[in-house]
Amino acid sequence: MMHQFILSLVFVLMATSGTTKAELTDSCLACMCYAESAGCQMPDPPCKNDGWSDVCGPWSITYAYWMDGGYQGGDFYSCTSDWQCSESTVRAYMGRYVTDPTAHCEAYARTHVGGPWGAHQDWTLTFWHKVEYCLEENLITPPNLDTTLPK
Repeated sequence: MMHQFILSLVFVLMATSGTTKAELTDSCLACMCYAESAGCQMPDPPCKNDGWSDVCGPWSITYAYWMDGGYQGGDFYSCTSDWQCSESTVRAYMGRYVTDPTAHCEAYARTHVGGPWGAHQDWTLTFWHKVEYCLEENLITPPNLDTTLPK
């Protein structure tokens, strides 16, 4: 009986305590872009087909990723060819799928490239190592958010 009470109390305290959520840092986001698009560049053309689907913009966003990121900008192709909309999509996607309050850049990078379960997949380590290298070597090139490629 006492054991059940303690477990119940622990559950209530966990459920009601103010949980803080990990934050995707600007440097992590920039290095994910760096790793995805040869130095964080808006590709020209903004989309390419990777054999499965179109991947677009400096973060190589797919249509499904864009949908999971909340349909930012209202139109996939317009959004992914716009710096701010692409960034909003990535931030929204990360906010949806990286829920560990102690998450660091590795979890964000591996989720970005591997989807909701990517942080735990061995094959996402290669992308993480590219992001990690960018962070360690301070290779971050801030994107020019004022540019949108013409359609």
